[in-house]
Amino acid sequence: MALKFLSLFAAFLVLSKCYGSVKVYKKSGDFIVGGLAAFHLNSAETGDCGSIHTLGALRRGEAMAYATSKINNDPSILNGYTLGYEIYDVCGSQEQTLKHALFFLPPLRGDDDVLGVVGPERSSSSIQATSVLGLYNISLVSYLSTSDELSNSDRFPYFLRTVPPDKFQVSAIIDILVNFNWTYVAFIYSDDSYGRNAEAAFQAQAEDNNICVAFSDKLVFPGRMGYHSSLQGTIRRLNDLKETSLFSVAILFLQLEVVRDFFGLAREEGIDRDFIWIGSDGWGLFDLEPVNGSESTAVGAFTVIPTAARHQQFEDYFKTILTSSSNDNPWLPEFSTNPSICEMNRTRCTFHDDPGLSFASLVIDSVEVLARGLDAMRKEKCTESMNMSTCRSLLLSNRRLLRDHFLNVTYNSSSNGLVKFTADGDAMGRYQIRYLNQDENDIYNFDEVGTWTETGNDQGLELDVDWYLNKEVSSRGSTYSENNVPKSVCSDPCEPLQAQSDTILDCCWTCSVCMDNEIIVDNECVSCFIEENRTYMWPDETLRYCRQLDYVQLLDEVAKLVPLLLAILGLVASTIIAYLYIKHRNKKLIKASSRELGYIVLVGVFLLYLSAILYSTPPVNTTCYLRRIVPHIATSFIYVSLATMTIRLYRIFRSGKKTTKRPKFISPVTQVMITLVLSLLPLSWGILWILVEPPNVSIIKPTAQRQVIEMMCTMSVPHKIGQLCWDLFVVSICCVFAVLARKLPANYNQTRFIGFCVFSTLVVLIAFAPAFFTSQLANLQDLYTAIGAIIQSTVVLVLIFGVKLCAIYTVKEGNQHVLTTVSGTVTQM
Repeated sequence: MALKFLSLFAAFLVLSKCYGSVKVYKKSGDFIVGGLAAFHLNSAETGDCGSIHTLGALRRGEAMAYATSKINNDPSILNGYTLGYEIYDVCGSQEQTLKHALFFLPPLRGDDDVLGVVGPERSSSSIQATSVLGLYNISLVSYLSTSDELSNSDRFPYFLRTVPPDKFQVSAIIDILVNFNWTYVAFIYSDDSYGRNAEAAFQAQAEDNNICVAFSDKLVFPGRMGYHSSLQGTIRRLNDLKETSLFSVAILFLQLEVVRDFFGLAREEGIDRDFIWIGSDGWGLFDLEPVNGSESTAVGAFTVIPTAARHQQFEDYFKTILTSSSNDNPWLPEFSTNPSICEMNRTRCTFHDDPGLSFASLVIDSVEVLARGLDAMRKEKCTESMNMSTCRSLLLSNRRLLRDHFLNVTYNSSSNGLVKFTADGDAMGRYQIRYLNQDENDIYNFDEVGTWTETGNDQGLELDVDWYLNKEVSSRGSTYSENNVPKSVCSDPCEPLQAQSDTILDCCWTCSVCMDNEIIVDNECVSCFIEENRTYMWPDETLRYCRQLDYVQLLDEVAKLVPLLLAILGLVASTIIAYLYIKHRNKKLIKASSRELGYIVLVGVFLLYLSAILYSTPPVNTTCYLRRIVPHIATSFIYVSLATMTIRLYRIFRSGKKTTKRPKFISPVTQVMITLVLSLLPLSWGILWILVEPPNVSIIKPTAQRQVIEMMCTMSVPHKIGQLCWDLFVVSICCVFAVLARKLPANYNQTRFIGFCVFSTLVVLIAFAPAFFTSQLANLQDLYTAIGAIIQSTVVLVLIFGVKLCAIYTVKEGNQHVLTTVSGTVTQM
């Protein structure tokens, strides 16, 4: 009650000042149908009515008058009751709508005769009107207000509409995007309930359909602070996005006056066929008016508007009133004097017919809903004996029940098919899809290219568009897909053998080529190489599955056979030399060169060749154990013996310079014992590591990026380094004493050959050690070890034994000087 009192008080203040000056298009009747039309545009500067609207606005206003006359002439409806009308011009303004809605309130009229109100067009205006009219339970039926906010029957119980809500319009736009695979778009909307509700619905439906919103901008209305800068900022963002991605589609959920300025500024910024616009009915209803002067900027735009077929009988009627001088419409003269609408030929006005949209049929349907609902309630409540005045009072006294009868209206409109409402007063979703085309004569027109229909859970898009066949008419700055449709995506699909790395937005990603050992699982690169459980697999050709790898020898057959054959030849050669060495063991040359240590060296050479064979064959458990022991014994036998031999020679000749007394520990037995004891050290080292880390054959994948697995004998790096250090130590001792013994008599050259031997061995160790430790391939390490062993054993075999045997067979024994002093020949020691 308090709210009603305040509204009445405000109404009296307004009406007392302006009622007499307000224009109204009216006709009397038993029941009055109120009308809130928009014959003028809203002025952004003054907030009042501005310039005259298009001919479509006049058509919609006259459709209300036509509908009441049509119903009055139909004897099957209302049974003698007549409908009148009062139509006001609200200029598309919320303030004007609120002011004129007050004229329909019963306390201010002095009579409760308003059946219901038709209009206004804009959702924001309908919210204002139904909020006021609802205080007196007066129903409002709109033919163009589409905001989802008006579907709230708790807030707006007396609101109905013959046009579908925006949620269906958003669904239609989503289906268009899905149809053309446009997954990266911008959403630009007006700062009112129409735009805000649509933006919320679009965000929700876009997420469900894997469509990403690059950005969402809200534009204020003209006359408000920041209006021009908001337009510029949005256009700048569109241009920036175009340069950095494959973006080309923008949804414009805007009102007429905003989108008109938007396209004008876009034209000034040089935008010309750079984007594909998808427009809502907020500006799509007005045909070419929103793009007037900016057609080349907007060409290629789609608009989604409610389905509204032309009512042919009304169109014929409308042509007659355009030239009639007896029409009561107070705004008709303004239309007839507007040169863009009326062409004067002498004293007769010829109106430029509007070949585009006509929503007059929706206005007619709205009036017919009121009439049919009233008629249904009349048949239910009024008896034959009840007089018309009593029946009229009864019908208008229970407006809640009257509202229910409006909601229950179901009939087939002569223009638009089935008309029915949901419990919230919404009509079913039916839309036309239009496309701004440019013909061969550079004439721009909106052509109908499809429809969208919602019936329960059945939603369907029917689209027949040939716009993309002419790239110059669509978005010529875009990248095109295989079927010539412009793309609007954040990222192109990855190639079949590429992984997709997602970003914050689901439809934006980066494509990356997986490494050679990786497959693609859920758009991610996943390695087939799992070190933890020794799983070594390799991708198949599709990069979708890992396949098992067999053991593969990295080296080819020749590389494998060469060291094996050389090692076998070395064994044969060492056997022959050993035979000859033993055969000539009593020769002075051999007896004088520590033949017992020579036997140990020959054993070491034989074992070193055997080591090369062990490293040239595929590893098994037995060879793994032998690899731990044999090479250590072999190198110890060789180099400990040579070191002992060199030290012995050095001590003999050093002592001979001072005295004839025999040095200690130079007997053959002592030398052999020293050699064997020292050789136990590396043997102990190898046995220790066998106990700590028992050798076994392990399957390894040396590098994760190569299609190969290997078998190798396990051997820890500390073990390898310890053995190498021992070898270097012994060889270094040999080198030191070989240098110290370099001044021995010239006719005794055994130390010279020992020096050549150990220096060559040192070079081999220094050359092969880095390659061995830096190689990631076990087969290469085995190859280096085998070749190094062959080179070492061969050098020893040639320089230590080969030279002596050659001298035995080529030099007469009398000329073989074995030991000399500084002064002359001495006896053999």
